[in-house]
Amino acid sequence: MLIEYRAYTLHLGAEELFWEAQRERGEHGLRAIFERLIGSFATRSGPTDQIVSLYRYDSFEDWHTRLYGIYGQARLQPYFRVIRPLIARQESKFLLPAPLPELTPHWGNGHDWLPADGPLFGADSVIEQTTLSFAAGGVPACWDAFRQHALGDDPVALNGVFATFNSIAGALNEVLIYRRFANLAALLEHRQQLRRSPAWTSFLRSLAPLTVASDMRLLAPSRVTDMAPLFAD
Repeated sequence: MLIEYRAYTLHLGAEELFWEAQRERGEHGLRAIFERLIGSFATRSGPTDQIVSLYRYDSFEDWHTRLYGIYGQARLQPYFRVIRPLIARQESKFLLPAPLPELTPHWGNGHDWLPADGPLFGADSVIEQTTLSFAAGGVPACWDAFRQHALGDDPVALNGVFATFNSIAGALNEVLIYRRFANLAALLEHRQQLRRSPAWTSFLRSLAPLTVASDMRLLAPSRVTDMAPLFAD
């Protein structure tokens, strides 16, 4: 299993044009990759006019076949002519599911959710993306610290967690944690609970010598149905 993180930073003010192009392209042209889509999201903190997408592929070969197979389709050329000028910058990195089942209940460790399985969450969802960037060796140290501080038994630490991945290509030595909440108030309350959690605080302090940076962003699921398969329409 291979997870792709793909981010498109759009030209300022282009987000609505991006979504409109998605609505007009039709339902089937991007099926090959949308069969492997976890979800597309718009940033609501951090970079403006940025679209983040997560895909789950069987392997690198599966990624290459599905993605590059759409570029030559004649029916998609009008779509590409509209969408490409909207994008100022693209970035992509490959991830693997965390080796701890508690941190990734839907991918890896015997789990394998796909869009065909149907939505997991309600449409009114707010997503929190936490990225911990480490020095070399920090990722296995993160998993060890998770075990040592018994975060798998801490409901506050696991609240909302639906996926955790670590990077293997692109920006290296990163751990990305995804949490889902029903609304912004619930997300902000959880942040306060984490700050008061002795186990979570000890976990972070133990990793501080290896931590290069940390980043937390709010993401809103796409309002285009086939780009938000995790969420009920």
